[in-house]
Amino acid sequence: MPDALHGLSEDELEELEMFLLYELQSDEGMTIDILDGFLHAIAIGPVSIFPPQWLPKIWGTETALPPAHSLDRINHIVGLVVGHFNGIISGFESEPRTVAPIFMLNKYRGREYMDADAWAYGFMEGMGLCWHDWQPMLDTAEGQAWFRPVGLLAMDDFSPDQDELTKTPARRAKIAKEIPQAVLAMLDYWMPLRVAAYEQQLARAMQPKVGRNEPCPCGSGKKYKKCCGAPADLH
Repeated sequence: MPDALHGLSEDELEELEMFLLYELQSDEGMTIDILDGFLHAIAIGPVSIFPPQWLPKIWGTETALPPAHSLDRINHIVGLVVGHFNGIISGFESEPRTVAPIFMLNKYRGREYMDADAWAYGFMEGMGLCWHDWQPMLDTAEGQAWFRPVGLLAMDDFSPDQDELTKTPARRAKIAKEIPQAVLAMLDYWMPLRVAAYEQQLARAMQPKVGRNEPCPCGSGKKYKKCCGAPADLH
């Protein structure tokens, strides 16, 4: 059973990786490194996006349910994804904060290099779920600097010097090393907005429910339906 709060074990992560590689029925489905980048963007972004909105992107289908032969299997796979997502968040909340992106290793001329291209693509897919909300950060010089390693590795026409900067596996690996710190910077940028949104939701949830025929809580002495509850006089 996946740990829904603290992330996956190595065996569980490998199980999820194998499912994504061999059991998805769509060529549009994600690999484990794409998924990891995707979930990082959702975890740190400007708005809360709920699983029914992003699970279909993982399987490459229009349904939030993964292709599986039984309800137990479906629940198990979804539990692995949610467990990994919560593990990412747990890393942000640890002391010191940790970012451990899943990058592939590629061998070139006898040496191994980190390959974060797929991770960066997944991160951009996560941003794409609410790109308009990300735009204020991207309009700042700091935000452009934080996004730079992702853009260089995931986009085809990010900057005029992109070809030179990404020409070799070694240069791409150097860019990949910038990603963890960039993720934390973006997290810090959006955190005040996310906290404010959460507090607003909490305040609304804690508001006492007022019957339409009860006195209005604003103190006017009128019935709620004739005061703040009246559609034409809502304030």
